[in-house]
Amino acid sequence: MMTNDVLNAIRGRRSVLRFEPKPVADDELEAILEAGRWAPSFANSQPWTFVVVREENAKRELGQLVERIAFAHRGQFAVSGKGTGDAPVVIAVVLDPVKDPQHWVEAGAVATQNMALMAHTLGLASYWAGLGGKSEAEARRILGIPRGMRVVALLPIGRPAYTPKDGERTSLSGIVRYDRFKV
Repeated sequence: MMTNDVLNAIRGRRSVLRFEPKPVADDELEAILEAGRWAPSFANSQPWTFVVVREENAKRELGQLVERIAFAHRGQFAVSGKGTGDAPVVIAVVLDPVKDPQHWVEAGAVATQNMALMAHTLGLASYWAGLGGKSEAEARRILGIPRGMRVVALLPIGRPAYTPKDGERTSLSGIVRYDRFKV
C-alpha cells in the first residue's frame, strides 16, 4: 500500500481528552489556523470564523458543556473537569450559513479536520467536540456568537497528557464499492 506524509498524519492522529498545562505557542496556533483557512469550501465561499479561546472561565464553561455531551453519549469522561477545560486553547469553528446555505456544515467539518491534522503534525493533540441543539446554543451564549451564525465544533488543542490507543478501522473491502453500490 502506498504511503506518504499526509496519509501518515491522517493515520497517526488520535483524539486526546486530557492535556498538559503547557501553552500552545503563537506560531503553532497560527499554523493551525492557517490550515483551517486553507480548507476547501464550495465556490470558495470560506464561510468560517475561528474563535480562539484562551480565557480560563470560558474554557471551563465550554469544558463543562462538552463533558455533559460526551458523558451523555458515551461516558468518555472518567474524571470530572477534564477535556476542553484543561486544554491551553480551544478553537470554536463558527460558520455563516448565509455565505453558503447548502454546504456550510461540510465546510466547517473540513476546516476542523485540517486544523486537527496540523495540530497532530506539530506534536500537539486535539479532539473534535461536535455540537448541536441546546449544546450549540449554550456555546454560542458562552462565546457571544451572533444570531444566525452556527458553531459546528470545538477543537481543544494542547500537548497530550497521555498516549492514546491506536484506532480500529473497517477494511477498505468493507466500505468501498466500484461503479455501483452493490451489497
